[in-house]
Amino acid sequence: MTRAEAAATPGFCCAVVSGRWCSCRSCSESLPFCCRCCRLLPSEIMVRSCIFLVQCSGLVLLCLGLGAIQSYALELNLTDSENATCLYAKWQMNFTIQYETTKKTSKIATISDLRNVTYNGSICGDDHFGPKIAVQFGSGFSWIANFTKKASNYLIDSISFSYNISDNTVFPDAEDKGIVTVYDSVEIEIPLNDIFRCNSLSTLKINDVVQHYWDVVVQAFVQNGTVSTKEFLCDGDRSSTTVIPIIHTTVPSSTTTPTPKEKPDVGTYSVSNGNGTCLLAMMGLQLNITQDKVTSVININPNSTNSSGSCHPQTAHLRLNSSTIKYLDFVFAVKNENRFYLKEVNVSMYLVNGSVFSIANTNLSYWDAPLGSSYMCNKEQTVSVSETFQINTFDLRVQPFSVTEGKYSTAQDCSADDDNFLVPIAVGAALAGVLILVLLAYFIGLKRHRAGYEQF
Repeated sequence: MTRAEAAATPGFCCAVVSGRWCSCRSCSESLPFCCRCCRLLPSEIMVRSCIFLVQCSGLVLLCLGLGAIQSYALELNLTDSENATCLYAKWQMNFTIQYETTKKTSKIATISDLRNVTYNGSICGDDHFGPKIAVQFGSGFSWIANFTKKASNYLIDSISFSYNISDNTVFPDAEDKGIVTVYDSVEIEIPLNDIFRCNSLSTLKINDVVQHYWDVVVQAFVQNGTVSTKEFLCDGDRSSTTVIPIIHTTVPSSTTTPTPKEKPDVGTYSVSNGNGTCLLAMMGLQLNITQDKVTSVININPNSTNSSGSCHPQTAHLRLNSSTIKYLDFVFAVKNENRFYLKEVNVSMYLVNGSVFSIANTNLSYWDAPLGSSYMCNKEQTVSVSETFQINTFDLRVQPFSVTEGKYSTAQDCSADDDNFLVPIAVGAALAGVLILVLLAYFIGLKRHRAGYEQF
């Protein structure tokens, strides 16, 4: 493939050779001749990635098919000796590694299964050492990010990644053996009291290792144990959220009432793991987004919406995406060891004006039902994620845990919540009626008693 052909081919993405961070957008600017950068869905990498390797004076284009790579979000809330948060991070990542086989051929290994990790060696930092995130996974694999303070800013200083090329499962027929470590200075500078966010795909190329990062949220040097709500965006997110100017013929004086939309179509979604289907969902979804006092109503079309996710003993995750929705996440959790509920909703989507709308709420409490059952609500319900984003659901049925043979279990209907609310009202009304009857009987008896005295 020539450079011109690569530039005209959609579905290709570049990685920066020099070892610095880049996003799909900045890639096309820094290497305009190589290929057109694509938008990657944060939960899956479904396209082919192009890695540029420096050999002598030329560039060799190596295209590898990553396929559908399942990824897992990592989260670390590090506390100090007083149990106050000193470092918070949540991110997703995976790795592709080129290695030489005993047959003198090159192969590509992909590392994306990060379900079982430990964070041994992660520290808050002190006067001598800066904060550090240390992650261990697999057989001899580790990843470390170091942070330093610089005046009123802090830096994501460096990243190192170690992999065990002796692991025959990951590196079959590898000629070399032992632990290999790659290191690079990143030096992303962030204001001290800000939290760094980068939903865009970022790529770090070091020797034969390509590291992919997305949905990154991190704050080192957390002040007073409280994670900041003020965000510092990476270049990729900052450029993608630029709003295209819109000329209005009239200026609205108050919040515009959205045009009523017809009821959305009901979609059927599921998530599977190694044991079969582990999450079932059926619902019609209507999104309400308010920006600049103007509310937009968007019905999700299930025919053009894809689903993915993951299932764990205490949490379950359903992700929906389409050409306009980067991701719409529903995260379920177990509480009191016998019930489940909707705990978290995250969304990032493209609006008609070209901007990207993103919001998240990790402290919700909807769709509560016993474990081993499903939650059902045929009437319209509203999940209020924030003041600017609500989800209307129709004909809802969901079971994120204990799915047997790919079928729903007995449902708890949302009408039971209404019944539970009416019970105390009915009991109160009955008691009030009894009290009125007692008082009437008392006054009637008292009146008759007085009449008897008068006759006497």
